[in-house]
Amino acid sequence: MLPTSSSFAGIAVFTALSLACAVNAQESGGVETPNVAVDAAKDDLRFVLAGGYAHFFSTDFDTGGGDVAVDRGFGSLNISSAPKDTYRWDVELAWEGSWYSFDGGGTLATAAGGTPWDAVQSVVVTPGASFKLDDHWRVNARFLLQFSGENDADVGDSATYGGILAASYTFSKEFTLGLGVLATSRIEDDALVVPQIIIDWRPCKEFRLSNFAGPEAFPGGAGLEAIWILSEEFEVALGGRYTYRRFRLADDAPVSSGVGTDEGLPVWLRATMRAKCGARIDLVGGFQFAGEMQIDDSAGRELAKVDVESAPFLGAFFSWTF
Repeated sequence: MLPTSSSFAGIAVFTALSLACAVNAQESGGVETPNVAVDAAKDDLRFVLAGGYAHFFSTDFDTGGGDVAVDRGFGSLNISSAPKDTYRWDVELAWEGSWYSFDGGGTLATAAGGTPWDAVQSVVVTPGASFKLDDHWRVNARFLLQFSGENDADVGDSATYGGILAASYTFSKEFTLGLGVLATSRIEDDALVVPQIIIDWRPCKEFRLSNFAGPEAFPGGAGLEAIWILSEEFEVALGGRYTYRRFRLADDAPVSSGVGTDEGLPVWLRATMRAKCGARIDLVGGFQFAGEMQIDDSAGRELAKVDVESAPFLGAFFSWTF
């Protein structure tokens, strides 16, 4: 049975502790055992621990007055198997926290009768597998289970689920192209279906166009980056993607158990440094365009929607592969 009501914040805490414990167990070597098979199994796994922070500076709403700023924190742990001849599996646990600062009233606040929402937590579990059909074709499948809501939102009412199915063709080691589709349920709304283009193209040593090169913890799926490779350790990139967040509001929010939506199109510049030990640091800065926020009642009926002016943002991310 899913925990309810005030335990939503506990899920975020549990996720953070799980990430910390995974690292501690890896560093300490876990329980000592003479079992060679167990040791071999550990060597067959790859871990990627990642985190980050981004600040979206205060920006005005297009109509109705008021403004909003957002701080976002990110954390993830990915565990994957070593590539086999025909398949590779992985599972990822990811967390995102968003802290909204509304000021000066506005359309959303008027509709809500107070602050529209405050701190929003999102936890996602995504097991997946990649299957190699031959030397060129590969099929990828992932399952998505997400809980997204304010700290005191009902967990069961904050759950969505879906999946990703994609196929790609490798023309050469420098060029892979494919298509996929993401389908997921939404809180008090119809299912969301998003087509995806898969590309990883390196026409020369110094340039790469890819969906797969962004920071590990930054939600860059279905985005695209143009990357200038300066050396094995350094690169810079220009990228962008569409973001969509829909979440359950708290039971004691001004709109009790309502639904919030936050979407936009961030475009960024990224500078990356990699270390030979498996560590990576990313600095990201850019603007979010085409912002929009909406508040619905507990049954998903729209109460207010407002466009958000473009806003600059800055972020820093790290990851460690071991």
